[in-house]
Amino acid sequence: MVDNTIKTGVDDLLELLKKHDKMSLQEAAAELNMPVKILQTWVDFLIEEKVLSVEYKFTQPYIYINRAEKQEKQENERKIDSLKTLKKSFFERAKKKNIDEEQIKLLWKRKINIELDRHKDYFFRCANIKKINNIPSL
Repeated sequence: MVDNTIKTGVDDLLELLKKHDKMSLQEAAAELNMPVKILQTWVDFLIEEKVLSVEYKFTQPYIYINRAEKQEKQENERKIDSLKTLKKSFFERAKKKNIDEEQIKLLWKRKINIELDRHKDYFFRCANIKKINNIPSL
């Protein structure tokens, strides 16, 4: 079987950091056999995107994968899976009650809108308590 995956230098950098957890920019550049200047450009972008983080020991930058971002992504994936499970369960229960498929879709949409409104109300109350300006634009 042929692997049709295209790997970039950034992929190599991320794999390297997974193995070493944290390393200096110079060590990573040497390991990847590339100029520090190019690696610095990649790292700057990945830090901006919150994929990587950097810490300094004296003047030496050490780069590492941003674990908080990874954990947040995993948590969001769990929430999506949970919502999919909830939706599947909702549809199964409705079908057992012989509710028409189109009616089930409308009921599901209504349930989701009610939940969103409830969360929106909570958000507005908390934002007002914190005296945040221009809340609707958030």
